[in-house]
Amino acid sequence: MQESLDNLTQRLRQAETATIKERLQVLYWLKQDNPPSISAIAKALGKHRSTIQTWLSLYRYGGVTAMLEIKKSPGGVRVIGQ
Repeated sequence: MQESLDNLTQRLRQAETATIKERLQVLYWLKQDNPPSISAIAKALGKHRSTIQTWLSLYRYGGVTAMLEIKKSPGGVRVIGQ
């Protein structure tokens, strides 16, 4: 992990959305001297273990920028028929 604990702390304080804060929190916990397990992190955040693994995979391959990128579904506009 390239980010320092201080850097992660600062980014956590500046996080604008809950989603970004959760993802940064995962990195923060894993940077601790005695980090919790992925399962414990998932339980603390109320997420599935595979979701946390997906975030960490994004981080591994693209760094913090890739991990924090929130993609929106390209779905079309819903129309209620009559």
